[in-house]
Amino acid sequence: MRAALVLICLAGPLLAQDLAPDTSLTPVARPDPEEREEIVAPDAEDALTPPVRVALTETEDAFSACLAELDGFGTVYETRGSVSDPSDSDCGITQPIMVSEIVPGLVLQPDSIMRCETAVALAEWTARIVLPAAEMMGEKGAVTGIDHGSTYICRRRNNLPTGKLSEHSFGNAVDVMGFRFEDGSSLPIEPRADAGTIEESFQRAVRGGACLSFTTVLGPGTDATHDDHLHLDVKARSGGYRICQ
Repeated sequence: MRAALVLICLAGPLLAQDLAPDTSLTPVARPDPEEREEIVAPDAEDALTPPVRVALTETEDAFSACLAELDGFGTVYETRGSVSDPSDSDCGITQPIMVSEIVPGLVLQPDSIMRCETAVALAEWTARIVLPAAEMMGEKGAVTGIDHGSTYICRRRNNLPTGKLSEHSFGNAVDVMGFRFEDGSSLPIEPRADAGTIEESFQRAVRGGACLSFTTVLGPGTDATHDDHLHLDVKARSGGYRICQ
């Protein structure tokens, strides 16, 4: 009997250790760099999940408030009918607007269809960051135009043939290719790191400032696909998480 008790006592710590729950926390993974632009589309087989374009639809009051913000910036725009794409039911914008001047006297080339929320972010960035930064450029004068590569377009991220849909597919994004100035000159987005020029300073300033208005900012140095433009989008993430690179 005494021997049995000794064995039980000796075995006790081992059993307690073996049965103890694993209390270590699983590390939270950082966003995959290869999926910066993507949004997780609903399962096509789940009939209860609306298409992304429908899920992003603003209420009538929210849409009116958004348009009022644009009016406050002096944006020149037109409301348009719902747009969609037969190739993918998630693509589209239920309440699109066509923007021609993002702020007075500053044209968006070409005219662009996007969600109102995207236009507000673009107008805010242009008015509060881009135009003041241009004043520091001296002889170039004011920015008169923003050239872009795309706003709304139904496509996969990074223009790949397969994979998740880009934020462009929902009117949430704009790819800024460069700026036009009052003196007739232009400044394309390109790798300028350590160039030591006023153009580099301007590009750094407007890129960094974009992180205040947009939830995703990517550009030269992020990866090869963003070396010639600034990708700006308003994708909503849990906890208000932003990607600024």
